[in-house]
Amino acid sequence: MAIRTIRLALLGALVTVIAVLAGGCNGTLVDHDGSYRGFKLFSVRQADEAAVRHLRELQLSHDELDFWKLDRIAGSEAHVLVPPSAVKSFVADLLKNRIQFRELISDYGRIKNENTRFSSSRRLTNKNPIVTKYLRHQEINDLLESYAKRYPSFVSLDEIGRSYEGRSIKSITIRSPVASRNASRPIVLLDAGIHAREWAAPATAMYVISELVENAAKHRDLLDGLTWIVVPVVNPDGYEYSHTGQRLWRKTRRPTGQRCFGIDGNRNFDFHWSEVGSSDSPCSDTFHGEHSFSEPETQAIRDELLRLKGSCKFYLTLHSYGEYLLYPWGWTSKLPQGWEAIDEVARAGADAIHDATGTSYRVGSSTNVLYAAAGGSDDYAFAVADVPIAITMELPGGGNAGFNPPASQIEEIVKESFVGIRAMALDSHETIKEYLDDLVQRFSTKIEIFSQAVSYEGREIRTVRICPDVKQPPRSPTNRWTILIDAGIHAREWITVSVALFIVHQLIEQDEISAKSFRRFEWIILPLLNPDGYQYSREHNKMWRKTRRPLGARNQRRSCVGVDCNRNFNVAWTIGSTHFCSLLYRGERPFSERETKNVRDLFRKLRPSCKFYLSLHSYAKTILYPRAYTRTLPRNWQMQQTIAKAGATAMLKATGVRYRCGSAATVLHHPVGGSSIDYAHDIEKVPVALVMEVASKGFHPPETQIQRICEESWIGIGAMVNCLAANFRTALKGSGTLHLR
Repeated sequence: MAIRTIRLALLGALVTVIAVLAGGCNGTLVDHDGSYRGFKLFSVRQADEAAVRHLRELQLSHDELDFWKLDRIAGSEAHVLVPPSAVKSFVADLLKNRIQFRELISDYGRIKNENTRFSSSRRLTNKNPIVTKYLRHQEINDLLESYAKRYPSFVSLDEIGRSYEGRSIKSITIRSPVASRNASRPIVLLDAGIHAREWAAPATAMYVISELVENAAKHRDLLDGLTWIVVPVVNPDGYEYSHTGQRLWRKTRRPTGQRCFGIDGNRNFDFHWSEVGSSDSPCSDTFHGEHSFSEPETQAIRDELLRLKGSCKFYLTLHSYGEYLLYPWGWTSKLPQGWEAIDEVARAGADAIHDATGTSYRVGSSTNVLYAAAGGSDDYAFAVADVPIAITMELPGGGNAGFNPPASQIEEIVKESFVGIRAMALDSHETIKEYLDDLVQRFSTKIEIFSQAVSYEGREIRTVRICPDVKQPPRSPTNRWTILIDAGIHAREWITVSVALFIVHQLIEQDEISAKSFRRFEWIILPLLNPDGYQYSREHNKMWRKTRRPLGARNQRRSCVGVDCNRNFNVAWTIGSTHFCSLLYRGERPFSERETKNVRDLFRKLRPSCKFYLSLHSYAKTILYPRAYTRTLPRNWQMQQTIAKAGATAMLKATGVRYRCGSAATVLHHPVGGSSIDYAHDIEKVPVALVMEVASKGFHPPETQIQRICEESWIGIGAMVNCLAANFRTALKGSGTLHLR
């Protein structure tokens, strides 16, 4: 009898499903005062592909069901806000299809009212209002204007458009405080608030602005090479209406029919417009508009993207919620050409956030992670405006509150999000080649680039030459000596590449090459000696160390790959490992690798002008001098010890970090054959040859530590160069003419 009663109840509920779901009106059902009384928020488990498909069908066919969070990943949870009139039928439908669910919020109106009250008025007096309350549109614009007035040397404010109701759509431009306004730098364009109800997005955009402006010195690495343009509220009419009318309003506010308002700005861009994932019903939350760019708000972003075409290298649009990093395409499951580069940038952001807070972001194309939704801004930016990196960042929600996290959670959300944004901006910022080419264009009298060799996989191994008068023909005899620095010889030691590029930056962009002691030297820098291994470690195996040349006979199955370059130089080479698959494999013969041949050839071309060789490694906090293959010290070991100590002492005084100095064999406690410093000193007769094991937290320190590590390392390197120039002039006599070409 009980079973029969339950079946009859379910039958009655299914009748309601047919009546309500099939005949429901377009647009979310909201009671007239916008209080959302009786609305329930459900969490629905997508246990398998059948559940994923069913929920997607419900989303497409029943506009009264407001899917806050929905992806196409089996095992994930969807969040759905259901109006009182549809609760019974919705539950019955899930039961019929054996889909698990639970009720998160029994009355969203009560939760919404509590959070809105506090988010509008409550804030702590000693904190930045950006992290204590959701600012209204006028408050945001007032704050932007105050930044432009207080920091006119590097901040400017523009109006890029006006909304349907006449509100100003502002963009703020932030440059490096020390950069010329005419300097051509890659641009990051960041926007937020295209969907009105996603309050966390404008809050995060404002936090990014405040960090870049008020803490510019702290974020010098984000400003020295980039210009930031931020549009914190793309849809000001909808944003204001979500504060004063319906809290969950999503669209713009232009009338679109007799009783309907607004279009979905993120379905209104003219790239596969009006196709899959958007609606032609004016009352739908995903209405794509009567035509593409029907809204002044989307026109403003379009015009900004086209104005920046060619200079904008990274477009980031902030949404909430779901903890996703998404990239094109949104209209098809196919991936665009070049998607790997976007994926790498997105994963840099996801990894940084996970390392900092433990929060996990899903990364992938919009269609493959969520669902197809044509007419989005990121697709348009990538396909039409030629922005090479275009990403949508779906920020964290507020626990059960979803779009409506309480004001007390703002600080946590925006700070965590900034970690990821920072990492993505740094990762997207020009390749090493592009950065160096840009320096040559801007500082042609001080820097030139040579491609001495290519790697096994065909990548350029670039050599940088820096001196005060690089265009002047070499003098004979010359009073200028040479410093040779290499980095990235071991693929996984990413921080060494950053340090090498920072050295270039300091010498050129900060003009430290003009310092008296530095002017005595020509600086030859190989920022990335092992590009194949480095790329492989970034894309596949973070702990990869060697090159990427396959080993073994060509007619045999070659399962082992790569040689340890720092065991491949022709000095005590036989000490190294003979096992192909060993991380320390020495190679079939000395200089078997193109990478080590390149260094050897450089030494030969620099004879006898090269007086200081420095090889950057990580992360043991040591400065080592020859020899590595024996405890027998070179004749000038005291000079090398003195120079190493000068660097260690300078870093200790500046940062408190203690480096150990000594011969490589003594410090490492075992002999190492085939090393570059022994080859430089014993064979090429370079008087000072050092390894600097940069102090870092592992091979891949958090992005937030890179600037500090680079600055600290530069202090030590500068001190060693000054010590060499000031105290060991006799060791530097007999310089020859430099011929790199």
